[in-house]
Amino acid sequence: MAQLQPPAVQSLIPEIVLAIVKIALEDVEDVHLFPWPRYRDKIRPELNRLRRISRHWNDVITGCPTLWKDVRMDLRCKDTTLALEAEYHRFRLCVGRCNNLSQNLYLISPGAEDYGSQSRDDEDDFEFDVGDWMDYVERPGLVQLILSSAKWRDVHVVLENYVIFAWDILCRQSYPHKTWEWLEALTLESEERIDLPESGRIHCSDIILVAENFPALRQVTLNFTQYSLKPWNFLWGQLTKLTLQNFVDSFRTYLDILGQCKKLEEFHLTVGEAYIVDSEQSPLAITLPYLRKLSLKINVAFDIVEEFINRLTLPALERFTLAFHESSERHTFGQDPFISPLLDLVRRSRCSLLHLSLESLKVDEALFSQLLVSSPSLQCLLFADTLKDIGGTILLHGGVVPEPMGIEELKEEGWNVDVVYWAPSRW
Repeated sequence: MAQLQPPAVQSLIPEIVLAIVKIALEDVEDVHLFPWPRYRDKIRPELNRLRRISRHWNDVITGCPTLWKDVRMDLRCKDTTLALEAEYHRFRLCVGRCNNLSQNLYLISPGAEDYGSQSRDDEDDFEFDVGDWMDYVERPGLVQLILSSAKWRDVHVVLENYVIFAWDILCRQSYPHKTWEWLEALTLESEERIDLPESGRIHCSDIILVAENFPALRQVTLNFTQYSLKPWNFLWGQLTKLTLQNFVDSFRTYLDILGQCKKLEEFHLTVGEAYIVDSEQSPLAITLPYLRKLSLKINVAFDIVEEFINRLTLPALERFTLAFHESSERHTFGQDPFISPLLDLVRRSRCSLLHLSLESLKVDEALFSQLLVSSPSLQCLLFADTLKDIGGTILLHGGVVPEPMGIEELKEEGWNVDVVYWAPSRW
């Protein structure tokens, strides 16, 4: 009697394998501090674990370009030739598996500390060129590696103290591989805490982009502690979204930039503790016809009213956020000096404000009532970390989840507001 043979094991079709992979990656927990979930440290090990299930799974996963379009290189502590080459090898694998799909790059620590006279193993010594006064040096081959790839769509670089790297990769007159032709979003960050030179500010090479090299660039985020924007140029005229954080520049500089932003739809400004105060008032008055979202986060800049808010006309404004840092030196008694200028801005712009967020402000009720009456289109009102008595409802500090509060009381007062939230400050 012939012995029955077990049926052959059938491989799952690629669509099912990829569906399982997607679910597995969504469940990956990550405790990293980096804000972009798609650059999690644990994604790559999880992908490799799934690839080891079988040769079929490996072929399906490595053959799916969308799984490899997010390229992450964390070069912190990668100070030996062996460690650096391993990261470069992973980079090339990801780029090769993308099959000409547009890619996103998240790069951390492009420069290495210059150890100077400190001894290291000769076989692992880098031949460096000093690039900054901060004693950071270039990692060999990194610039060429980045520029050898094309179709970058979203690039986020944590420069730490090696800011000259931004100049190295962005400020060339031409790129043989058309590296930045597809680039839509660019984020650059410097170190948050820096030992400053005696001048109190940091000088570096001017970062000026050539328009022909960045035809698709629309979103720029710059976070540079103790640096000046002048005379940097990130093609302001073609941007639709701009975020500037912690520069030392005066509000005149920001107005100069906004005056070039004819297509801007979103502007987010964070003014740090160190900034330049102009001795003369700015004569500029700026109208941004397409700006829908404006966010201002302030530490100690009281001249923002006269030098910035009062200079703006925003006919398309729909969403406005104004916030103070808790430790800022601001008025502790009486009303905050911002509700009246905000009221003037709404009236001057004749805008249809839909969302208003006030964080860490002490609001004057009479002026605030006028503001709401002037904004009949308002749909959402957010108080964050604000002590305020509105319509008989006291919004007290506490809790971690925003809760709807005071809606009926506000409607009884004739305020056309559908949602009112109070929440701890999100600074």
